[in-house]
Amino acid sequence: MSRTADYLTELAEDAGIVAELEALTAYAAYVGNAKYAVATFEDAYCGQWDDLEDFAHDQLMETDAEYRAVRESCRGWRAFPDMTAWECDYTHTSGNYVFRSL
Repeated sequence: MSRTADYLTELAEDAGIVAELEALTAYAAYVGNAKYAVATFEDAYCGQWDDLEDFAHDQLMETDAEYRAVRESCRGWRAFPDMTAWECDYTHTSGNYVFRSL
């Protein structure tokens, strides 16, 4: 392991975070600050998706009853969410991790 990974692992263990080290490392690289990454990781981490558009569709299916009803009743229908708006609130990093902007 590199010194940076060791440091990040030590910070995560001290904070009592149970997280995937790979996802935490991607988040730390994204925010540019290991201590901030450890402190905010659990609030920011949303999971893994192939791309941000897949994440957006999954979120809409879970939270928007109208979207879900249309999607389930219209076979083959696929909406095209405003990805610029989603990119303001979320980021998709290498390793296919999605993080919420805090």
